[in-house]
Amino acid sequence: MFDFNSKDLIIPMFMIIFGLVLKFKPPSKINSFYGYRTNRSMNSQKSWDYAQRRAGKLWLYMGVILYLAFITSMAFMPVAKESLRFIHGAIGIIALIIGIPFVEKQLKEKFDEDGNPKN
Repeated sequence: MFDFNSKDLIIPMFMIIFGLVLKFKPPSKINSFYGYRTNRSMNSQKSWDYAQRRAGKLWLYMGVILYLAFITSMAFMPVAKESLRFIHGAIGIIALIIGIPFVEKQLKEKFDEDGNPKN
């Protein structure tokens, strides 16, 4: 039986919305308020711009996958909704964190320690 609860979808929706923002309307200047903010991404304007697009794309894709997976699990998994909500929350938090090493690896491959593009 399908027991839809929108609380389960908060993290995937957050990832989709902010993924779209970072991909299509990222913060134009390096700041400490919003965007993908790490030491490596804030080394230069070029590394900043690249990191925003990469993180946005990653969050968008991961958010859509999680959204679909969570909807499917809510429809077909015979698990108590409280347990399923806990599982969804844990998976969502892991998904938020796991993207960081991927973007950092791409930044390290594309930019030197000072934020200059590698040739």
